[in-house]
Amino acid sequence: MPVTPREAEAYRKAEVGRLFRESDDDPEGPTQDAFEPIPGHAPLLRIRKRRDGACGFLTPEGRCGIHEVLGADRKPLSCRLFPFRFHPVGPGNADVVVTASFACPTVMASEGATLGSQQRELRALHTRWMRELPEAGATVHLVRGRAVPPAALQLLRTTLCRVLDRPGRDGLPDLRANLRRIAILLEDLSRRRVLGLAPDDFTEYLRLTGGYATRNDKPAPARDPAGLARLLFRGFLLAALTAQVRLDPALARRPMALRLTLFRLLAHLHGLGPGAAGFDLGRAVGVRFALEDPDVHAIAYRYLRAGFETLGTGRRSVVDEVAMIAAHLNVACVLGGMHAAAKEKSRVDAESFTQGLLESSDLSHADDGGRLSTFLTTLSGGLEALYLFPPLPSGVDGPTGN
Repeated sequence: MPVTPREAEAYRKAEVGRLFRESDDDPEGPTQDAFEPIPGHAPLLRIRKRRDGACGFLTPEGRCGIHEVLGADRKPLSCRLFPFRFHPVGPGNADVVVTASFACPTVMASEGATLGSQQRELRALHTRWMRELPEAGATVHLVRGRAVPPAALQLLRTTLCRVLDRPGRDGLPDLRANLRRIAILLEDLSRRRVLGLAPDDFTEYLRLTGGYATRNDKPAPARDPAGLARLLFRGFLLAALTAQVRLDPALARRPMALRLTLFRLLAHLHGLGPGAAGFDLGRAVGVRFALEDPDVHAIAYRYLRAGFETLGTGRRSVVDEVAMIAAHLNVACVLGGMHAAAKEKSRVDAESFTQGLLESSDLSHADDGGRLSTFLTTLSGGLEALYLFPPLPSGVDGPTGN
């Protein structure tokens, strides 16, 4: 969790370092400063983690030590804001978009207070956020090098949500077919000839083609994802598994064992060895993804809808953002299959899928915008990731079948 130099100094003066614990078994008090620099993000600092990967200020009761002693208003700003995140968009920070992290179980379950009911608190947090951690508004690109006019960006968000909402035979959104429709629309918008249009002409073209994608009654063409996309997906899955393995406190204390485990996972995902770290790809992909289950469908729908409503808030172009949304969802399906198989379930139910999506979302928090971010963008497989959903077997005769 990042803290500003001002926050860190205030905590040192309040002597909250005495609350820091290296592990559950250790006495309070750090052996070194509780705060350390964040590489590449000076002058920001971060709270050092315990040996098991948890925050050093976590109490044995699972609470925040800073909160207990100093009060909620003295917690680090980033902690108070979680699971929300502010994203200034456009020149002069003309627009601010608020996103909610699906690494939060409450967001995953769509529980708790709505954004609308928290506007006063969010405005106060945003004012302080911009004072303590100012960010320049980013120019949003459809693809790298092609900026999206502000009017077109909002139209694109609305259009993708409307396409996503197209109902299947049971009246619920047909997620598989609709993701293919979205892929086709974005592939068309990414053509060189379309990208060369003037801003007003591009917006009008989007209005026409997006309207057609929303209303067209023809079945979405079915095709398999490219073989390269399947190969890249295994790399993306390895990245997600790596993030989870690094949270293992036993492996965290044994670097060589950690490297060996990651090597075994790499070999396993390419069919060159047995499973490792509790993961067996063969068992995971042998479990059916129950998209016909209303609870599973609702989780996938909320995740996709939230991503499309807030496009332009990532570090990537819009097309790459959409690809990353689909890639994380695909990983969640496989990780959900892993958890379902571990409990001898025949299908990925809401419990297994929720755990898979929480773990997949952990990877997004490790995505710091540097080399890992570029690597993950490549591994997402581009718009082919939308054709891959879901990567587990799924009955086509269920309520949401094609």
